[in-house]
Amino acid sequence: MLVGLMLLVYTAIQVYCINQLSVSYDERSFASYGTTLLKFQAQKDVLQYESKLPITALNMIPRAAEQLLRPGLVKAWPYSEQDIINGRYVSLIVTILLGLVIFSWSSKLYNEKTAFYVTLTYLLCPNFMAHGIFVSSDIYACFFMTVALYCSWLFFHQGRFRYFILMCVSTGLAQISKFSMFHLFLIIPILFTVQLLYQKKHQAGGIKLKTMASYFVLFLLINWIIICASHLFFQVFLPIKYYEFKSNSFKNLQQILNNFFPTLPVPLPSSYISSMDAVMYFDDLGGGVRGSLNGAPYILGKSSVHGFWYYYFVALFFKVPVSLLILWIGSIAVFFKRFERNTFFKNEIFLLVPIFYYLAYMSFFYSTQVGIRHLLVIFPFLFIFSGKIILYLTTGRKQFVLFLLIIYQAISVLRYFPHFLPYTNEFIVNKKLAYKKIADTNICYGEGDKFLKDFLKKQPGAVYMPEKPTAGKVVLEINEMLNLNIAAAHKYDWAGSLMPVDHVHSQYLVFDVEKATADSLQKKYSKL
Repeated sequence: MLVGLMLLVYTAIQVYCINQLSVSYDERSFASYGTTLLKFQAQKDVLQYESKLPITALNMIPRAAEQLLRPGLVKAWPYSEQDIINGRYVSLIVTILLGLVIFSWSSKLYNEKTAFYVTLTYLLCPNFMAHGIFVSSDIYACFFMTVALYCSWLFFHQGRFRYFILMCVSTGLAQISKFSMFHLFLIIPILFTVQLLYQKKHQAGGIKLKTMASYFVLFLLINWIIICASHLFFQVFLPIKYYEFKSNSFKNLQQILNNFFPTLPVPLPSSYISSMDAVMYFDDLGGGVRGSLNGAPYILGKSSVHGFWYYYFVALFFKVPVSLLILWIGSIAVFFKRFERNTFFKNEIFLLVPIFYYLAYMSFFYSTQVGIRHLLVIFPFLFIFSGKIILYLTTGRKQFVLFLLIIYQAISVLRYFPHFLPYTNEFIVNKKLAYKKIADTNICYGEGDKFLKDFLKKQPGAVYMPEKPTAGKVVLEINEMLNLNIAAAHKYDWAGSLMPVDHVHSQYLVFDVEKATADSLQKKYSKL
């Protein structure tokens, strides 16, 4: 009853937020690619859609339904903006379903009371309140990866074949959500191997090696069908010699195979393989250089072509509510203090392996660092893992501590209503200087345009994004100013020495520029 009420309140909040936020940088592209698939256009423009995958076709189902009811309907921008707004409701449904999965898994690991509080901390997470309603693939990857590992855990605990099938299907759907989900093909076999060895050593019977081999073949087959079907079976089994790869990894593999098997058919759609190649190419290229899709990764006032190993640790430190950080750290302490070998191999390994795997991969082997949203895939496991300390705090007088932490989280987060994306915790006191710590989609994703326009209406003399140093009240978007938009790189370097006097949701900085300062900057930068 309480869980249902909690989800109802959450839904009401998010429905309101959906209609307050402008279309973000990427939503049009995600929506456009999803629409092409609903139109059964199998060939993919890899340059235009690059990392976009078929799952966002789900967001365009409301538009497709409208088209079926009104066959002659034609929409052009900005009238088609409402299609994206409507598509956000699909993402919201997935976000709510993820909350139910978190509750279900937590209730089985701990109890329903603990699961309630775990789910509440998830629903009060500003990063999910922000990204969980966009037309993008982030929430799908979180949901299907969590379901896949939850079903893996259920399969080994209950031995029911249906959980194995659900795990296979969820993994396949994860594959058509984000390319980072490809690592599940390593994580899941690792977990299965560990469980197989554990059962063989500590339990009578268990799954036989021969049976496991047949399961693995079925796992690959189901994933293959989902990937191929979602790409409309476009050029499946195209010989590898016909590909024109851009990334060094694929080029080297192609060269080796061409020497021995030039007609070797690639058993996946060419649109899927070519997009994966493009993602790897741009990641190897880095940001902020010629040909890049994004500016150089930025953190703590510094930029680097290939990013920083500590990027996501810093993002977590500033973008996660302080009370939630305390719960996560407390759970680690409880884990080590009450470590039990059997419990670890039966339960906690399913949570900790994906957490540490993706944290290490994203930090040390992935240079496309554009925001904490790429790390959201580990958050559901962190929430569930936090049940260890929450379980401890739900007894006796310790409940008071838990209540204080959750109340603190609610106050910290809900004061950003209805615009949660620029949330930063109390470690950043002066919000107009948040850009000196983090930027990009951590702070601004283009969704705050309505709030900017409201501000500009109240400041009729303000100049937004002037072409050159200008006297008076000047408003600049942080990503443009920090060269994170590759198309406008270095255009606003002249503003680097200015100090903002105000801000609009940390996303847009307001400067009072004196005429003498504007003239000096104009002379300095006109010579460069």
